[in-house]
Amino acid sequence: MAKKQNKPVPNTAVKQPVSNQKPAVKIAKELTDWFSVKNLCIALAVISVLLYANTLFNSYALDDVMVLKDNMYVKQGIKAIPELLSTPHMRGYLVIPNDLYRPLSLVMFAIEYQFFGPNPVVGHFFNILFFAGCVIMLFLFLNKFFNEQKTAIAFIAALVFAVHPIHTEVVANIKSRDELMCYFFAFLSLNLFMNYMKGGKMSELLLGAFTLFLSLISKETAINFLAVIPILFFFYANENKQRSIFIVSGAVAATAVFMIIRTVVLSMYHANEPSATTDFMDNALAKAPDMASKFATEFFVLGKYLKLMFIPYPLLCNYSFNSIPFVGLGNIWALLSLAAYLFMGVFCILRLVKNKKDPWAFAILLFLSGIALFSNLPFLMGAEMAERFAFFASTGFCIAVALAIEQWIIKAQATDVAVIKSSKVMAILIPLLLIFGGMTVARNSDWKDEYHLYKTDLEKSPNDARLHQYVATALAETNYFEETDTTKQKEMDKESVTLLNQALAIYPNFAEALVELGRVYDRQRRFPEAEAIDLKALAINPNSSTANNNIASVYISTGRFREAIGYLIKSIALNPNFKFAYLNLANSYMQVRQFDSAITNYKLMLSFDPNFPDAYQQIATAYFQKQSFDSAITYFNQVIKLKPDDANSYNNLGAAYLNTKRYPQAIEQFNKTLSINPNYVSAYSNLGKAYYSSGQYATAISIFNKELSLNPKNPSDIPYIALSYQKLGKMAEAKQYEAIAQKFYANFKLE
Repeated sequence: MAKKQNKPVPNTAVKQPVSNQKPAVKIAKELTDWFSVKNLCIALAVISVLLYANTLFNSYALDDVMVLKDNMYVKQGIKAIPELLSTPHMRGYLVIPNDLYRPLSLVMFAIEYQFFGPNPVVGHFFNILFFAGCVIMLFLFLNKFFNEQKTAIAFIAALVFAVHPIHTEVVANIKSRDELMCYFFAFLSLNLFMNYMKGGKMSELLLGAFTLFLSLISKETAINFLAVIPILFFFYANENKQRSIFIVSGAVAATAVFMIIRTVVLSMYHANEPSATTDFMDNALAKAPDMASKFATEFFVLGKYLKLMFIPYPLLCNYSFNSIPFVGLGNIWALLSLAAYLFMGVFCILRLVKNKKDPWAFAILLFLSGIALFSNLPFLMGAEMAERFAFFASTGFCIAVALAIEQWIIKAQATDVAVIKSSKVMAILIPLLLIFGGMTVARNSDWKDEYHLYKTDLEKSPNDARLHQYVATALAETNYFEETDTTKQKEMDKESVTLLNQALAIYPNFAEALVELGRVYDRQRRFPEAEAIDLKALAINPNSSTANNNIASVYISTGRFREAIGYLIKSIALNPNFKFAYLNLANSYMQVRQFDSAITNYKLMLSFDPNFPDAYQQIATAYFQKQSFDSAITYFNQVIKLKPDDANSYNNLGAAYLNTKRYPQAIEQFNKTLSINPNYVSAYSNLGKAYYSSGQYATAISIFNKELSLNPKNPSDIPYIALSYQKLGKMAEAKQYEAIAQKFYANFKLE
């Protein structure tokens, strides 16, 4: 029996089940695209802008008045740029013997002023943009520093930098544009140098040196890169020794050019006197009890910077006497701070010796080099402590935080950028973002205006003498003039006096508090007390321009004009930009009838404020008194341009025309006066005289009668009525008014 042959089974393809999962390679690519450098830059920019968006609602505060709001050069706009580039930093506001050279931020302020005027919203907007630029520049640099192998760590460091509340002073204070521009251009230069090291393009080397120069003319803080750049390009990014030498040479050349220009400009204005004493109220270390306490307090302050890196509270806009008390060498916090800095220095050196590319050592280097400039150890700074001083130094701290997350949270080399979204990293970043971000937004609100800022910080630092003075000054010089209720104004003055006395209780020789107290007493018409306070302020600081002006103001108020003139001349010599001293001096010269001197000083005042109508008014009045009526007419017309609805200005112009016998023009101006103010008695008097002098006697009589109906007790123009009737041949009426006039003027007779 034949065997059955088995039929072959068809070779049927087996179908794979359908899966919704993407291939691992595709997922990795999408993650890489999502976490691209470009997208991470956008994310950092958005976070930075959102964190500081509420500063757009803030006004000016702190030093904004000096560099923007009341800066003589900045207010001239673009045309003042050459002057800004060739003068000391503060020259547009005041004259000091030891000034700085930081023109770039002032140039930007002048451009903003040209197009937007004094607008704090614009100032805050550009601060936010520059801060976002700083964060991005830091991220791009760190990404290059890690050879694009640790983009996640670069991003985390930049993110911590973006959210750290210690930066609020720099961003919320428009004046600190100099710090932002300095940082932005400094790290832009590092990026360009890194590009040159990789590609060797000479254009990037030259551009890197140029941007470092821009950083230096923004603020001198970038001088610390003379230490950072050699270490960076001889230890870390040192692929090509020749390029490293070129980079360091470019940095040195940029710094040398800056130093030469700085020296020439400051010397030209006699503003380069390092021996000029540091004011005790700005930096109490200037009068430390002894060298031991000075040294200990310096490290106590350095410890406070470290503490603010980890716990950024409380944040203060000012650290004057006695917010930081003097401490001795036995102070535990000073000793701990000294130990911490010694440890960081030794640790940095040992790490570099062991591994010339150690990122921890570089982070410490950035922190120490950034804070060293403001340590008060080599020389005293303009302030004992300020949060803006930690702006550069905080970079090292932020890098160290990112490295710590890599070492102790990720526990592996963070070469995969997607590690950012891991649960372990997010468990750190999200709370950090919420806590630090919330603190940043809240602190921004404190900066909404001067009074709110100072009042808020005084509550946190009640022993700070200057904060008491700041709150008092904001009340007396800003809030007072914004308030229309006289009762509330009196309450403000009362509160100001209390605060100033509290400042003086902390430091009795606080000259600026005395100056402000004298000013309030002057306004309250407490002249003997104001004089005594001003004289005490001058005894402490005879070179206070404001104190000299203030005591002159007291003398003006009490009619002692010649005494006032001497103090005002000294005030102007001390501060040639003090426009109100020129105004007071001109007013004093007017009172003693030295009209030429008055005119000169009014014109000087107008060089600072070309749209000040009272100065034009007084110049015109001085010319009128000199009987230089054509010149008076010129300036009265200028007043009218500035105050087109001011009846008094038209009346004054008409009086000048009347004195030059230009009667039609005089009549036109007096009628304009009366169209604005129909009850202006003096204008009726002048108009009647103009009609009389031009032979329009009937109209003159009508106008004089209108004047008498408004002011029947003033008989001064009755003789004109009598004379007008006589000219019209109406002798009965003329005799009637002659009799009335004779009651007041015994010698009056009709012609």
